[in-house]
Amino acid sequence: MRFLVKTQRELENVAASRIEEEAGDVETEPRPHGYLGLVLVRGDVSKEDLERIPEVERAIPIERECRADPDEIAEVAAELARDRISEDETFAVRTIRRGDHDFTSLDVNERAGDAVRRATGASVDLDDPDRLVWVEIISETAYVSILPGEEEWKKLPPWKPEADPILAKTVLAQIPYLGDPKAAYSMGERLGRAVQGFELKAYVVTPHEPVNAVELFHFLRGLRDGVRSRMEVQRESYGREFRRTELLLYDLYQLVRLKRDALLIGTDPKGEPYTHVREDLGEELAERDEVVVLAGSRKGLPRGVLRACDYVLDLCPGVTFATEHVVPSVVTALVDAFLEATRGGGDR
Repeated sequence: MRFLVKTQRELENVAASRIEEEAGDVETEPRPHGYLGLVLVRGDVSKEDLERIPEVERAIPIERECRADPDEIAEVAAELARDRISEDETFAVRTIRRGDHDFTSLDVNERAGDAVRRATGASVDLDDPDRLVWVEIISETAYVSILPGEEEWKKLPPWKPEADPILAKTVLAQIPYLGDPKAAYSMGERLGRAVQGFELKAYVVTPHEPVNAVELFHFLRGLRDGVRSRMEVQRESYGREFRRTELLLYDLYQLVRLKRDALLIGTDPKGEPYTHVREDLGEELAERDEVVVLAGSRKGLPRGVLRACDYVLDLCPGVTFATEHVVPSVVTALVDAFLEATRGGGDR
């Protein structure tokens, strides 16, 4: 039997040694093709035996091997599925790709999914499948398996609430971080990765006074590159379509006037503690069609703008957030309030 074992990075050799010590007559290959966090295992050993070893994060059985070509992978997946997936079951394809290829993980998912559907008559269910067609690509080799649609394989099991309804209608507007061009670019890049990571509806850069055009240029360039960088990760690793966060530039005062129908939330250390308004805020978040959050960077928000907000929140009393911490702090608070109000934070 062969397995692809996943470990924490830099623990591949330790895991391989432990597997050889505890599993008996097996061969191990840590870091195949130089990829961290992986060990190939061959021998008379079970998944349960491997996962008793603490250094092993997950042991994935390898049932078939083929070239890293979407058409070959689709053919192999269909052959495996004919005897393993019945027409009254549902399935999904998950692909993790490592290396340089002229195709994406989504390309493999689509072709293999279509081949399995035609071979079995089963239906595709991306949210809660009975079976998973699991594809691991390492350089020029693809490993294919049919796995149960158990919760351990899912990023979002059925009992977990969905944060996307609030993320999809949230606009984050922030005063630009300016100054040294390198610092402005670096901050823009970090913010771009963050907002795209949450797949917010939009991120608006909102100067409210004359700014240095060169400094602003570097900040916006970093913002664009950060979004692109995170999108590449999402494109490679997600088994679903993702939403691109729209990037906009608009005067802060004009934005406040434009968004009068939205739920307008300011962030400021002088605001109400988040815990005091969490319940009311959650109900408003659930009801409104659009949520606009205003944030400062090196400078706080003008007082007149804060007066126009429906809520002014102090997310962590006694602490002034660094600019790059605003996005995760604000979004996490909104998700928490929204899920509690919609009963999305219920028990498993």
